Amino acid sequence: MYPWLESVFTQLQTSYQQQRFHHAQMLYGMVGVGKLEFAHTLAAALLCKQAGTSLVACGQCKSCLLLEADNHPDKLLIAAESQSISVDAIRSLNDFIFHSAQQGGNKVVVIDGIEKLTESAANALLKTLEEPAKGRYLLLLCNDTARVTATVLSRCNKMNVAVVDGRGVEQWLAEQGVHTGQYPWVSQFISQPLLLLRWAQAQQLGDIDALWQQAQRLGEGVNSETLSKALQADTSLIKIFCGFAVAVINAKMASGQLDFIKAQAAITSIRRFSVDQQTVLGLNLSLSLSRLCYQLQQTLS
Repeated sequence: MYPWLESVFTQLQTSYQQQRFHHAQMLYGMVGVGKLEFAHTLAAALLCKQAGTSLVACGQCKSCLLLEADNHPDKLLIAAESQSISVDAIRSLNDFIFHSAQQGGNKVVVIDGIEKLTESAANALLKTLEEPAKGRYLLLLCNDTARVTATVLSRCNKMNVAVVDGRGVEQWLAEQGVHTGQYPWVSQFISQPLLLLRWAQAQQLGDIDALWQQAQRLGEGVNSETLSKALQADTSLIKIFCGFAVAVINAKMASGQLDFIKAQAAITSIRRFSVDQQTVLGLNLSLSLSRLCYQLQQTLS
């Protein structure tokens, strides 16, 4: 278990030992904090034949071996297909929950991205949330609770999975070969250690640093063609670049280099660009980025 998850685990372990463990646990937090890995660890403990009240899987019983082989009949993982989780997926969940456990113990469902439920899917899930069967557990993962329907939220025990000890995370990252002092922007992602680790393992840190460098030069004019090629190669970096750009503008405003009205106009342009890239199908990234860079140069210069 990742060290920053231990405090959340202790809380859940205590509630389990005191028989107050909720049947529907919503684990919410930022991307890259380890919610899915944590859910798999909890699921293993809930399915383990030897865990008892410790909520720690033994790793040796038949249930643990089935999990290790990714072949446990009493565990179900549901993740969003494209941008949503369909009502058919939740109907399958309901069928799974109300059938007997093949291993004679608990049954566990992990839903990765509960905020992506369609309205009909959320309604279909309510019956399971309202009428929990004994020995049935739902682990619901969420990046943004504001996007989860209130009826679902109110029926879950919400646990914030977050980094609370930045220094401890820095030490852990250093052990993985990621040094937070290597690039000036790395500290901005200290609350998302697994995201940093993934970038390091994919050898993307240099590419992301190049985006940070580009963001520093927005007021002077940047090569939008070069920037466009970098973002087209990995569109997930669009949000990262926009975050860097907003941080630069806020820093300029804080230092008195930019007045509030211009700063807000620039930030609005960046956020509109980011949202459009996520929601408007067929949008020309190169053209949109060129327009954004021009607008920012005019505003910030």
